[in-house]
Amino acid sequence: MRAAVLSSFGPASVMEIAEIARPTAGVGQLLVEVHAAGVNPIDWKIRNGWMSERYGCDFPMILGFDVSGVVAETGAGVANFRRGDLVFARSDVGAGGCYAEYAVLNASTVVRKPDELNHEEAAAMPLAALTALNGLREPGRLQAGQRVLINGASGGVGIYAVQIAKNLGAHVSGVCSAGNVDLVRELGADEVIDYTSRQPLQTDGSWDLIYDAVGSLSCAEARDKLGPDGVYLTLVPADGIEFFFAGQTERQPRGGYFLVWSPTAADLETLADWVRASNLRSVIDSVYPLEEIRAAHERSQTERSRGKIVLRIKADA
Repeated sequence: MRAAVLSSFGPASVMEIAEIARPTAGVGQLLVEVHAAGVNPIDWKIRNGWMSERYGCDFPMILGFDVSGVVAETGAGVANFRRGDLVFARSDVGAGGCYAEYAVLNASTVVRKPDELNHEEAAAMPLAALTALNGLREPGRLQAGQRVLINGASGGVGIYAVQIAKNLGAHVSGVCSAGNVDLVRELGADEVIDYTSRQPLQTDGSWDLIYDAVGSLSCAEARDKLGPDGVYLTLVPADGIEFFFAGQTERQPRGGYFLVWSPTAADLETLADWVRASNLRSVIDSVYPLEEIRAAHERSQTERSRGKIVLRIKADA
């Protein structure tokens, strides 16, 4: 099978398209024929070697945590999927393994793809939308009627955070550049702040949650704009930020957190249900064939994408 293979850490140029052996599904696993795979910042951070303590240094390495495709094989102990099922998932196997024509997935992370999404739209969703869902829910504890500020509202995580916050009944203030104001408003934001003309934290009032999806806000300044029980949540760890493990970390009012979470089929099914109810959708910035994986990473590294970047593995994706 064809795969984008990483043989060493480094810039985008270290990735090569190679023919490698097709894997097989183990106990509790599925082998999925990949039609599309999502590209996320974590991918190039692993590629750069910044996350070797977590993901190791075993080469050759195949990146890619987001996948949409068709079940090709079921492993022992898997009873709720069959060959031919259309599925999507956020992989929790190694460094993902989805930049390939076939990927092995733990069945506990997989759900059936909603008919409302094509493979590219489905592959864009899992990691980013689950990041948003888990953060808004815990440690955000966002409730109906509360106020949330989402910084980076037009980015890969932000597009889903806006929609999910609205699904939870919150009042949403989205922060983006002037060119993305209309998009963020279409996604459901009650207020859109153009950061090129107005500092988002230099406003009246306070928020129950400040969700910094790009890590550009000052944690200290953000705390000053939180309500009594509010928290600041960022996707970029920095000084003053505590790693939050659900069920382990004690949430403190006006705390600053970086959430550590694990993918589950139950959470992905929540997203799929919202998709079926027309309350959640993907926004695609760009689509690249597998052979242009380097260009896809370079686009992601600009950190200026409008929505998600996706790899098309099969022509019918």
